[in-house]
Amino acid sequence: MAAVRTFSAVAHTWLCDEMGHMNTRNYVGMFDDAMQHFMLVLGHNAMVDGERRLGWADVRHEIDYKAEVPEGALVHVECEVLRVGNSSITYRQTLILTETNEVAAVNKATSVLFDLKKRSATPIPAVMREKVAGYIAEDAA
Repeated sequence: MAAVRTFSAVAHTWLCDEMGHMNTRNYVGMFDDAMQHFMLVLGHNAMVDGERRLGWADVRHEIDYKAEVPEGALVHVECEVLRVGNSSITYRQTLILTETNEVAAVNKATSVLFDLKKRSATPIPAVMREKVAGYIAEDAA
């Protein structure tokens, strides 16, 4: 199965810069929203885990911009897991121009499951590890 679509959007005028394409700051917002949906797919329920004071802390983002996202373009993000550690997940997010299927940007990110009470990393639960297996990228190391 590997990649799963976790976000869809429009590059609205207010997301674009003076050159008529989506501003780089808005890629991160889309990737962040996509990550929240991806973690739900993997078994992390933000509402329930939020009450338990567990959340995800992004510790790394590496974005490669591949193609312009023009004003009005339909885009979506597909996510897949690259590596699972004790308390972290490294994943790839691909922003795709929906109408042409062209890759606009690729984000490689690492997020750590974080105990908000203790203010430290906490192990990823077994139930979530089991779900991750279905979303491992084919080229994962």
